[in-house]
Amino acid sequence: MGGKIRSAGVAGVAILAMTAQSVAGGYASSCYERTYRPAQYDTVYEEVMVHPGGRRVEIVPPVYGTQQRRVVTRPGGERWVDLSAQYSYRTEKVLIEPARTVSHVVPAVTKVVHRKVLVSEGGYDWEWRIIHGKKVLCKIRRAPVYKTIAERVVVRPERVVRKTIPARWGYEQRKVLVAPASRESYVIAPEFGYVNEQVQLRPAEKRVHQLPPSYRTVAKKVKVREAEAGWAPVPQYCHD
Repeated sequence: MGGKIRSAGVAGVAILAMTAQSVAGGYASSCYERTYRPAQYDTVYEEVMVHPGGRRVEIVPPVYGTQQRRVVTRPGGERWVDLSAQYSYRTEKVLIEPARTVSHVVPAVTKVVHRKVLVSEGGYDWEWRIIHGKKVLCKIRRAPVYKTIAERVVVRPERVVRKTIPARWGYEQRKVLVAPASRESYVIAPEFGYVNEQVQLRPAEKRVHQLPPSYRTVAKKVKVREAEAGWAPVPQYCHD
């Protein structure tokens, strides 16, 4: 196409030369002007490979987690304990003084009574008397002689009285044994707790990934026609 442009240029030069001659010598029979048509381009799309593909190895690290584990925090076993004696206090009725019998003498009751007692029964007695001037011995009857005497008599004789005095009771607090001292054994159950520990939930692994080739569509500008240069007649110039 470059050859065509050059040929058109040569022809143009020849025409210009003839025109110049005509103008210089006289009337121009025809006129031409220079023309140029640029090259024409178009955009085409094509798919090009970006990456050829292949294999990709991925190392997946292990996965760890925390879990609870039951552990013995205190072991069990048998224990012995000494139990002291147990006491209590009780209120009890106690004898303070037993029943007894006492005796006392009730004195006799007396009173004074008066009674007439015979002092002399009387009877006959001899005594001298003067009768008519003469001393005469006379036999005289004497009356009984009484006198009143005071006498204490027993109204109620002395006696012994016996009296029973009942027993006297009271109340007192007494310490009594409820349970004697002993030794007992008992079983202590073990105590458990939980601890957190790290464990592997999933081990590390290697994963191979097949990577397909990747493509991309790109736009490409292509020339569909070459540039052209030439001469075109100009009719209006030919009549001047």
